[in-house]
Amino acid sequence: MMKGVLITLKLTGSSLVVALVFGFILALMRLSTSKTLNLIGTWYIEIVRAVPVLVIIFLAYYSLGNILTLSGFTAAVVSLGAFYATQYGEIFRGAILGVDKGQTEAASALGMPSRTIMRKVILPQAFFTILPPATNQLSNLIKDTSLVFTIGISDLMFQAYSAASNNFLPLDMLLEAGVIYFVFYLVLSKLLARWELNVQRSRS
Repeated sequence: MMKGVLITLKLTGSSLVVALVFGFILALMRLSTSKTLNLIGTWYIEIVRAVPVLVIIFLAYYSLGNILTLSGFTAAVVSLGAFYATQYGEIFRGAILGVDKGQTEAASALGMPSRTIMRKVILPQAFFTILPPATNQLSNLIKDTSLVFTIGISDLMFQAYSAASNNFLPLDMLLEAGVIYFVFYLVLSKLLARWELNVQRSRS
C-alpha cells in the first residue's frame, strides 16, 4: 500500500503542475483579444470538460501513448493535467476578470506595460480569489487519480486490487484504500484551510 501511496502523491503533484501551467495559458487565451486564440481556448475547455476523465485517460494511453511512445505514468499525468487545466483555466479567468478595471487603468496611466500590469497588479489581487476554488479542485484531482489503475499504474487503487486478488479480501482492501484517500483529503483540506486563513490575515 505504501508504494501505491507514493505513486499517487507523485501523480497528483505532477498532474497539478501541468494543470496549473496549462490552465493559466488557457485563461490567457480566453482573455486574449485575438479571436483565434479565444476560440481555440473556448472550444478546448468546452470539449474536454464534457468528456469523462476516464475516457481522456484511455485516449491518452491507447492513442497518444502509441504515437509518442508515452509511459503509462506520463499518459496519466498528461490526461489528468489536460482535464484539470480546463477547471483551473476557468478559475484563473474568473479571478482575473474579477479584479477592478480601475486598477488596470491606473497602472496603464502610469505607463506600465501589459505584462507588468498582469504580473504586479492583476495576478496578486486575483490570487486571493483563486485560492479557495483552486484548493477544492486539488481535492478532486487526488480522488480522480484512482482512475489510472485501469491502465496498469501501480497507484493506491491498483495496489488495493492486487492485494485483494492475493488474499481474497476485496472489501477489506478497498475499505483500507478508501480510508487512506479520506486521510489524504482530510489532511490536505486542513492544511489548505490554514494556509487560506494565514493568507487572509496577512492581507488584512
